[in-house]
Amino acid sequence: MSYKLIVSDVDGCISPEESVGWDHQAFHDLAERVRGKAFTICTGRPQPYVEVLLKLLDVELPAICENGAVFYDLEHNAPTLAPGITPEAIGALREIRAHIERSILPGRTGAAIQYGKEAQISVFSADPALIDPMADEVRSFVARDGFEGAQIGFQIDSSHYYLNISIAGVSKGSALSALLERLGVAPSECAVIGDTSGDLPMRDHAAFFGCPANATEAVKAVADYVSPYRDIRGLLDILSRVIE
Repeated sequence: MSYKLIVSDVDGCISPEESVGWDHQAFHDLAERVRGKAFTICTGRPQPYVEVLLKLLDVELPAICENGAVFYDLEHNAPTLAPGITPEAIGALREIRAHIERSILPGRTGAAIQYGKEAQISVFSADPALIDPMADEVRSFVARDGFEGAQIGFQIDSSHYYLNISIAGVSKGSALSALLERLGVAPSECAVIGDTSGDLPMRDHAAFFGCPANATEAVKAVADYVSPYRDIRGLLDILSRVIE
């Protein structure tokens, strides 16, 4: 079946989750496969990273950055915040970032905040065992600092190597829903590809959900198709099923 919109995550789908070199031949094949097609990306990565990918892949459609908090397209070259993100929420997010830098990261070798984000915080850890303890400390800070009383909530979750703090109500699913409305595409006409729990909210706004072999078990359990191949080669395999 051919879809009017195909949306892919980046880490674990277009690129490996690990910080290693990419499969250049497979990336070239991907660029050739999606050129001129209704393809875009939805990722937790910041806008400058996404801009480079859109240029390399020659993607004309808007992309979703920062786990649903930011939209960006090459035509307008102007990132925009997702609906519902207020200046107060951004201010609270900056307070949380300052606390992480001051009180949580010191002494944790290999853990660092990912630079370049405006409406989400991502903390990378080379040791995945550090992520859950850091998440608990962030939750404790948010609870005692009174953000809930100010009606500003946060979603705190993780992927393989990242702790992500997002403004409540903002997700890849909410952003995809807004993008579909903007493009005039129905969920029944959309296919998505992801590999971790952060991608699952997109599933509710698409007719097809595929994942590569490296996806988490929770994602594989609900996928319409699980490729036998990892990362970008898994993505290419999935695209062969959804692009005519």
